[in-house]
Amino acid sequence: MNGPVRIVTDASVWIDLHDGGLVAQMFGMDFELIAPDVVIAEIEEPSGSELVARGLASKELSAVQIVEAQQLRSQNTSLSMPDAFACVLARASGTILLTGDRRLRAVAEHLGIRVHGTLWLVHRMVRARVLSPQWAVKALELMRAAGSRFPQDAYQRLLRRLSGD
Repeated sequence: MNGPVRIVTDASVWIDLHDGGLVAQMFGMDFELIAPDVVIAEIEEPSGSELVARGLASKELSAVQIVEAQQLRSQNTSLSMPDAFACVLARASGTILLTGDRRLRAVAEHLGIRVHGTLWLVHRMVRARVLSPQWAVKALELMRAAGSRFPQDAYQRLLRRLSGD
């Protein structure tokens, strides 16, 4: 392996992780976690500053990247500016974008950015033995109860995998 997997996160992932009680486990993964400073500023629970203290790297976009994010946002009005910043940062750094936002995922995939969501992350946590399959199922249930809307087919597949692990 060539070191930790570099990942740019948006706010939705941290909301899911908080709701599922998995924030600490996220920092137990072999990931280099990065988020645009504007994304970190919008995270309320846990606070963005708490996530930075745990190891989330805050990145400022260059002036050129900010213009690129503004253009991306104007072309995709369903995106928030922080989401556009996350997309631009992931593309510029050639990293995975981790998001639970369906619209951001669609835009990022259209731009050729490798995108994963919370279900992928939970499965990786189980494979890395940071999380037991039973704990993963409970965390996913907590996330859904809090309002996360996972793609139904992928959610059911993961539940079957976790039951078989």
